[in-house]
Amino acid sequence: MDKIVLEVKKLSKYFGGLKAVDGVDLKLYEKEIIAIVGDNGAGKSTLIKTISGVYKKTDGQIYINGKEVDITSTIDARRNGIETVYQSDGALNSFDAPSNLFLGREKLLDNFLGRIFKIMNTKYMKKETVGLLKKVGIEVKNISADVSELSGGQRQSIVVGRAVYWGGNILIFDEPTNNLGATQERNVISLIKRIRNEYGVSVIVISHNIAHVFELVDRIVVLRNGKKVGERLKKDTNPTEIVSMITGVHEQVGNLTS
Repeated sequence: MDKIVLEVKKLSKYFGGLKAVDGVDLKLYEKEIIAIVGDNGAGKSTLIKTISGVYKKTDGQIYINGKEVDITSTIDARRNGIETVYQSDGALNSFDAPSNLFLGREKLLDNFLGRIFKIMNTKYMKKETVGLLKKVGIEVKNISADVSELSGGQRQSIVVGRAVYWGGNILIFDEPTNNLGATQERNVISLIKRIRNEYGVSVIVISHNIAHVFELVDRIVVLRNGKKVGERLKKDTNPTEIVSMITGVHEQVGNLTS
C-alpha cells in the first residue's frame, strides 16, 4: 500500500459564498479502502462529486498516479479510472441487467447495419453480463428481466460490477448500504471487500454507518463544515473517537481543559 493512486491538494468547491468543500487534502493508496465520514452538510458528497467530475472544482489540484489531471466532467473521471456508485444505486429499474451494465456505453453490432442504424449487439452484452455476475457472485435467474424485480442488494451489486467491468481502478461509493436489509448489507460489504482483494482496486466509501465503516475500511477521514478535521488508521482509533471528531466534541473538551 505504498503507491498513491489518487491525491487531492487544497481541493475546494464553492457555491456562491458557500464553501461546501474548503481546502481538503486527501490521499488514496493502491488497494486501500478509506471512508469519508461526517454529519449532513459536512461536504462528503460534494467532495466525491468534485473528484468524479459532477462538479468542477473551484480551486486545488487532483492527481492520478502522481500526474495532475483536469477533471471537469464524469467522462474525464472515467477516462482516469474513477467510477462512482451513488446511493440512489444507479440502476434503471425498467432496464434489464445487460442494459444497465452497458448503460451509456452500449455495444453495437460490428457491421454496416450496426454502425449506421445503431443496432445493439444484445448477444454479446448478455454474454458479458452473465460472466460478470458470475465473477462477482451474483445469481440472477433471468437476466432479461427488468432489474426492478431484483432485490436492492442485487441492483447495487450490478452497479458495482459495472464499475469494475469498465476498468475503474478507483471506485467511489456513496452510502453503498443505504436502504438495504441486513442480509443485503452484508452482501454488498462482502462484495466491496472481494473486488478490492481480487481486482486490486482502491476504494472510497461515504457512510453514516460507523459500524460498517470499521468493518470495511483501512483508514477514516473526517470532514466537518467542508474542512478535513482529522484522519485515523482504523487500527489506531475506535468508534467513540471518530464520532467525537464528527461532532467536534473532542475539540470542545480540549478547550475546556486547556
